[in-house]
Amino acid sequence: MDFRLTARQKELKDSARGLTDFIMKYELDCEENNGLPAQAHHEIRDAVLASGLQAVNMPAEWGGAGLTILEQAIVQEELGRLTGALWDTVWRPANALRFCTPEQRERYLVPVIRGRRRDCYAVTERDAGSDPQAIATTAARTQDGWVLNGEKWFVTVGDHADFMIVLAAAGEEGAPTLFLVDKETPGIEMTRVPRFMHTFVYEHPEFTFTDVRVGDDAVLGGVGNGYDITRSWFTEERLMIAARTTGAAERALELARDWAVERRQFGSPIADFQLVQGMLADCAVDIAVNRAYTHQVAWE
Repeated sequence: MDFRLTARQKELKDSARGLTDFIMKYELDCEENNGLPAQAHHEIRDAVLASGLQAVNMPAEWGGAGLTILEQAIVQEELGRLTGALWDTVWRPANALRFCTPEQRERYLVPVIRGRRRDCYAVTERDAGSDPQAIATTAARTQDGWVLNGEKWFVTVGDHADFMIVLAAAGEEGAPTLFLVDKETPGIEMTRVPRFMHTFVYEHPEFTFTDVRVGDDAVLGGVGNGYDITRSWFTEERLMIAARTTGAAERALELARDWAVERRQFGSPIADFQLVQGMLADCAVDIAVNRAYTHQVAWE
């Protein structure tokens, strides 16, 4: 198989690099202040819309960029060069939102694609992380909808998003089901914002749900389909992480190479030393292997 970039893929890569270079100027501000002010978010949003790289995983007829998985990986690789997870300012709606009804799409997904709303995915709990089948959050049936009770941890972008995709065990049979829940719905409380070792442009808060009432129209993708939809989301998200870490590694290698050429010790640039050359070469090999593997999985 031939993984040389097509003209279309090269164009996407160049567009993504241009957007990345623009957002890069916010890195120091994000690092020093553990986030960005509203004005910076507005400026980045306008740049994203101008680039045409908003919602790369959503169909063009809905307003997204309509990219293939491989094309998405190429874009995400460039965005991964950004520190502070600033790549996440280039919004990529949860693929679970593809299962919206037409009414849900107009209320939730289309505004996200246009940069007017932001979603977050509430799955993880105290005793349920990578195994969403172990969730304890419940959705009890009522005459006109559902009542949610439970707790969610590490809800990435939960501080910035205005609605949530909540995985809960629905009904007496505990069927894993996704619900679209506006964050201002009574009974939702952001109880804690844990501190992490990294700087992130958004936070990963914890939320409690106490008798949160939603209608039947809040169910996303049908009762009982929440686990399968979430697993599909995990698959794509983890693949894009692989792409972004390749981009991050490449930028790190470029910085290390430049430093090795400029830094002088014992009368010569340290790039002249064989051990330094070997470390740089090892990095280049790792990047090449991981890029090839990620692109192959994305293509498949």
